[in-house]
Amino acid sequence: MRAEAPAQAQPLALVLEGGGARAAWQVGALRGLAQELPSLQPTIQVGVSAGAINAAFLANQEGSLAAAAQGLSRLWEGLDTSGVFATHPTGLVSRLLRVGLRLALGLESPGERILGMVDTSPLRRTLERGLMGETEAFEGLRRNLESGRLRALALLTTRYATGQTVCFFEGQGVTSWDRPQRLGERARLGVEHVLASAALPLFFPPVEVAGEWYGDGGVRLIAPLAPAVHLGAERILALSTRYPRSAEEAAAPRTSEPPSPALIAGNLFNAIFLDSLDQDAAHLERINRLLAATPEGEVEGLRPLSLTMLRPSQDLGMLAAQFEPELPWMFRRLLRNLGTGGEDSQDLLSTVLFEPGFLHALLALGERDGRSAAPRVAEALGL
Repeated sequence: MRAEAPAQAQPLALVLEGGGARAAWQVGALRGLAQELPSLQPTIQVGVSAGAINAAFLANQEGSLAAAAQGLSRLWEGLDTSGVFATHPTGLVSRLLRVGLRLALGLESPGERILGMVDTSPLRRTLERGLMGETEAFEGLRRNLESGRLRALALLTTRYATGQTVCFFEGQGVTSWDRPQRLGERARLGVEHVLASAALPLFFPPVEVAGEWYGDGGVRLIAPLAPAVHLGAERILALSTRYPRSAEEAAAPRTSEPPSPALIAGNLFNAIFLDSLDQDAAHLERINRLLAATPEGEVEGLRPLSLTMLRPSQDLGMLAAQFEPELPWMFRRLLRNLGTGGEDSQDLLSTVLFEPGFLHALLALGERDGRSAAPRVAEALGL
């Protein structure tokens, strides 16, 4: 039999999926895990959408995971909607009207072309404050790569012109890859790569990177765990923002009324941000079972991988309903017009509710969930 390397020597990847504001739960969960498991130190970090923001900040911090998670917590604790996109009523309504004119009548609005429903320049400033060093962004990342503390950081995007999922990565001893509709491209990462990965389709404007236009990495994503595998991971810790409903909960309808736009949008956003990770996890487990039942050497190019998943202990959409009044008045009215006031339509609300009360609740819930899961995670990862 082939001797396995000690668990501590096997590269560990942290995979953070999207979910908009729900990604604050990931930060709390990492904070709780790191406090209970000081030896937890992923060397590969992969992020998509809002998870790319978390992965980028963690990879750019020098020191332990606990210290990095605490620093990232401070970012989320100080955030509100105005730190993500412009919320002034005049500017928001003007932008929506200009987009509406183009969609409804095909009319070009005067002035600068509008590419998204909201202006995300506040998010760019937030990222620049957190990621910029003395001369450029990601100086901490490069020091971590040079010291060997980190092997790679990967950020998933969608290249709109081709429909391909493009994984931009920076790392040591790792190479690019080319699969149908999935590319791994080495890059000197910057703020624009993070913005591109987190650019919610239609809602946030696409981002230009090296002459191409990119958006949220979840749009065409079919294999969110694949970048970690390409980058050399043997163990994967994935944080999903999907609450694990029971069969009864999943089958119970929340309304008998016709679906509101908010309910439809919530289903679409869940499909973009959450479904692919569950599907890829199930695929990985099937491969592991296949390899366990196959004589060694007969399945060329495949290797067993350890996957550990963490999920919220509460439905984050339902939690969001408590904090909806915190939203800026105009934005709250716009969302209510879409139907976010109903119990069936909170998934959309939880994606865009970047307000302190909700974010603090997510951080606290995540920390409790991380602490509770620590024994299971330690056993699974051999810590």
